[in-house]
Amino acid sequence: MGGIHHKIDVVGAFFLALATAMGGGIIRDMILGVESSTFNDPYHLTTVFIGVIFTYLFINKIKDRYQVFICLDALGLAVFTVIGVEKAILLEVHFLGAILAGTLTATGGGVIRDTLVGEIPFIFHKEIYAASSLLGGIMFYLVHEFNLMPLSLNISLSAALIFVIRLWGYKNNVQMPRFRR
Repeated sequence: MGGIHHKIDVVGAFFLALATAMGGGIIRDMILGVESSTFNDPYHLTTVFIGVIFTYLFINKIKDRYQVFICLDALGLAVFTVIGVEKAILLEVHFLGAILAGTLTATGGGVIRDTLVGEIPFIFHKEIYAASSLLGGIMFYLVHEFNLMPLSLNISLSAALIFVIRLWGYKNNVQMPRFRR
């Protein structure tokens, strides 16, 4: 949506979308000291390319259906959080590091996007975006650590928790406490 709001050309939109979609995972992998698959997997780049073309072709319908964007964004937040926490667990990262890896995976690309277009990053002032990622990441880690359910069920329930909290926060305009003077 940043590309639409700022009237960025199609090539710029592709790079902005790429930074948004892949930025968090790339940063996570750099911090964890592992090779990132982003540029080695043609499906990553292809998916972003198709998304940009789809957005360009259907821009008016997308702008009229912001609720659909919010749902897709919540789904992405959920999936990328769980992917990030699971990757950190596989690398035997401790609890806090794994939770932060998941949240960074899910939110890092948005921070990059907002910074590139000159805005205060979304996660610093809108709803309970990062908080939902943190809560779902904590659930995923603890359920995994104590082997409370099969991995596939843990993935589904943790992602569902993030999705529901994100949408609830959006719908009810729930904000995190802010620093005030």
